[in-house]
Amino acid sequence: MTRWVASAPGKVVLLGEYAVLEGAPALVQAVDRRCRVELTGCSARDCRVEVPQLGIPPVGFRLGEDGRPLWPGDLAPEFARTAALIDAVLEHTGERGGRIVPFRLRIDTGELFDGSPRHPLKLGLGSSAASAVAIDAALQAAFLGEPADESAERRVERLLVPGRAAQGNAGSGIDLAASLCGGTLAYRLDGERVEIRPVVLPEGIECCFIWAGEPASTGALLAAWQGLREASPREYGRILGEMQAVAAAGIDAVDHADAARMLACWSDYGEIMGKMNDVIAREVVTVEHRLAGALAQLLGGVYKPCGAGGGDLGLAASDDARFVARMRELCDKAGLATLPIRPGEQGVCVTRE
Repeated sequence: MTRWVASAPGKVVLLGEYAVLEGAPALVQAVDRRCRVELTGCSARDCRVEVPQLGIPPVGFRLGEDGRPLWPGDLAPEFARTAALIDAVLEHTGERGGRIVPFRLRIDTGELFDGSPRHPLKLGLGSSAASAVAIDAALQAAFLGEPADESAERRVERLLVPGRAAQGNAGSGIDLAASLCGGTLAYRLDGERVEIRPVVLPEGIECCFIWAGEPASTGALLAAWQGLREASPREYGRILGEMQAVAAAGIDAVDHADAARMLACWSDYGEIMGKMNDVIAREVVTVEHRLAGALAQLLGGVYKPCGAGGGDLGLAASDDARFVARMRELCDKAGLATLPIRPGEQGVCVTRE
């Protein structure tokens, strides 16, 4: 039986968190941990979707006459985002003339989680975006063939629609871009239009990623940030302006291969994110992030949370070749975990087996 296997990398946001939603430039890097999606044909009665990391049984469905899944009425809330994405991709596939036949999907994001299979912990590596990109690739390969005329920018814009619906219309798409393209990217939203270009971090920068110990609720943090705009627009504008200025300076530092300036921008952005703790009444920079920041500073390095903060990952960096080894040693003594992740140069890929 024919099987299509698609995989897409996770990501780390390096600069521009929150401000990217308002058109500021941002930096994102794909990582060497991937989501894997397997699609196989089946009989009409055996259609199902399996997502082990959600901790729910496989979800069965039937295909309607229009090729859209007919999901059970008691659909698990944890699965709703996946179902909405599959619906959107199949609708797009059908509009382009694809012939949709019964299928099974297995979506494995295990590399983007930590902990036991029964109790996986989200690491903040963009598992939702990686699965969205891999699902899209598998479904289109099976029922349509990769559309040659669809750019990465257009695919991000298309996949953002169901993604935003599941996140209170707050997603930027930066994680989708990393999963699609791989490598290190400069990313910007210009209204509804997406801009993506590959970049290279300045030579000599050493990066160490620290796991803050708790999964973060990105949706809740983004909602609190948007709530500040309504409750205190002046304070919101002040912090946003600082973020935008540092993000722009960071992109300029990358474009001019200026390692010292890039490190300074990371330090400045971490300090700005720390200010958010009081103004949105949520811990963006947690105790663990502050501890990791102190350790990085002790070694002459810089530190900032990655993504929305509130847990998940942080980035420690320096231009000292010994920094990563020394940072890992200090974190181990302090009870903080470091993640052995590296840049992932390959974006989404799909094969037929």
